[in-house]
Amino acid sequence: MTVLPSGKTVQVASGVNLLEVVLAAGEGIVHQCGGRARCGSCHVLVREGCRSLSKIRREELERLARLDGANVSSRLACQAVLGTHNVTVELISH
Repeated sequence: MTVLPSGKTVQVASGVNLLEVVLAAGEGIVHQCGGRARCGSCHVLVREGCRSLSKIRREELERLARLDGANVSSRLACQAVLGTHNVTVELISH
């Protein structure tokens, strides 16, 4: 389950990335590079459940290091794959 800033709660199976969840919920999120961790436009803050997401790979970490406002709670929605526990995210506008 993922909770979005609009208050929407979305039930999804594990193995889906956050970008797919946000788009399926009808939320607006920019994703200019098509999910390849190249642009950083799908930057989100994980408010709860970060341990339920996939580990950050090198490409994502490098992109996050270049983004203004990125911190330890930051993930790229296109790269963060859901596990089995609840996750709450905040969408960031770029």
